[in-house]
Amino acid sequence: MKIIYILEKKMSKEVMERAEIVKKLESKLKPGRFVHSIGVEYTAANLAFLYGVDVERARLAGLLHDCAKYIPTDEKLKRAKKYGIKISKCEKANPDLLHGKIGAYLAREKFGVEDEEILSAISYHTTGRPGMTLLEKIIFVADYIEPNRRIIRELPEIRREAYTDLDKCVIHILKNTLEYLETLNAAIDDLTKETYDYYVANK
Repeated sequence: MKIIYILEKKMSKEVMERAEIVKKLESKLKPGRFVHSIGVEYTAANLAFLYGVDVERARLAGLLHDCAKYIPTDEKLKRAKKYGIKISKCEKANPDLLHGKIGAYLAREKFGVEDEEILSAISYHTTGRPGMTLLEKIIFVADYIEPNRRIIRELPEIRREAYTDLDKCVIHILKNTLEYLETLNAAIDDLTKETYDYYVANK
């Protein structure tokens, strides 16, 4: 018997069967990235259950959040232009940052996802955005804390916060991300800083 994701009524076409999604992702992603995607799906489901968000929608967003990671760096800009995706100055200089937006496009066109909140969660899973929904926060956090992540600074504490105070956890992740990028003298997406400032101001 086929098990189909049942999403909210605004979904007008059938979403691809999970087993088929998993098979396609496994064929496209590097092994470590595939394992990470399964870990994000699992973690997103746990957080969704805890915070009263639809578990199946969280699982689907978590599973597909990195579905564009396999696209080569030099191809991402071409794909974004082809798909009509707005490209920021930072993304133009660092095309790998586009994998969330391209992933949302692929989730719709290749996997049948039309739920705008799921697509937004995929699009902003790396940077976050001001005023995220609960589902968006869950995917943002799950991507950072899933069990297969290597242990980085303050990760055990961040993992505990994820299950006790989601907004505090979001701020902690953003703070660590900004500080880490600064130590590398790496480009920082404006949206990451805007998201951090928003949640600090509204905590």
